[in-house]
Amino acid sequence: MGTNTKNRWFVGAARKETRECALYAFPHAGAGVSAVRPLCVELADSFDAFGVRLPGRESRLDDPVETVMPLLADKLAGELRRHAQGRPVVLYGHCAGSAIAYEVARRLDPAQLRGLVVSSHPAPGSLRREPTFALPRKEFLQQVAIDGYLPSEILGNEELLGIYEPAVRADYELVETYELELFEKGHVERVSAPTVAVFGREDHTLDPVHIEAWSAFTTGPFRVVPMAGGHDLPGSRPAELAAAVRRVLAAGT
Repeated sequence: MGTNTKNRWFVGAARKETRECALYAFPHAGAGVSAVRPLCVELADSFDAFGVRLPGRESRLDDPVETVMPLLADKLAGELRRHAQGRPVVLYGHCAGSAIAYEVARRLDPAQLRGLVVSSHPAPGSLRREPTFALPRKEFLQQVAIDGYLPSEILGNEELLGIYEPAVRADYELVETYELELFEKGHVERVSAPTVAVFGREDHTLDPVHIEAWSAFTTGPFRVVPMAGGHDLPGSRPAELAAAVRRVLAAGT
């Protein structure tokens, strides 16, 4: 199977045998596969689980970053089709990765898409947020910290900040520009797959009403799943998140 070969876009969790369904996990802004690896490990008993590695981070530091959502989603959809080799797939996105996962889902054959799971992110276009990606470094990184994604280990380390900033700034441009366009357009294209929106009850970065707004993105079954925890569910509660994903997908939501 092609899913057992090395791929610069997708990194799989260790497994003993090939599963019938593949799951692809899209991390938050600026992050690489390491951010979703704990979740992929937890899900490896049910899926061939792969973290998605975008250009400009981890082993792809030298690859040009992507800042235009349709172009990135087209590339990812093509890569994913080849990688899955016809198997059914589930897409999971965390925070800003939710928007990317949705756009990739729109480009897949509905017969192949088993489900879409999003976490800790308002439905794109459900609120208007002024773009922050072009702010000077200090102000921009302050916003990243408010959003919960300025890792403590790089604070005060100029060398690490220099590596981290281009990827996270590119992702903010990618998602902020895309979501502002959706807000101004006022309507979205729906997927037909079962869709699940997960959020932490202690997540103070979002309003649950904007999680509920994901219902407008599917013509299939839809469910909101509140969980104990804060914003970073894949990092802080991977086992509980994996259990919720398995449960709702098995039930067809």
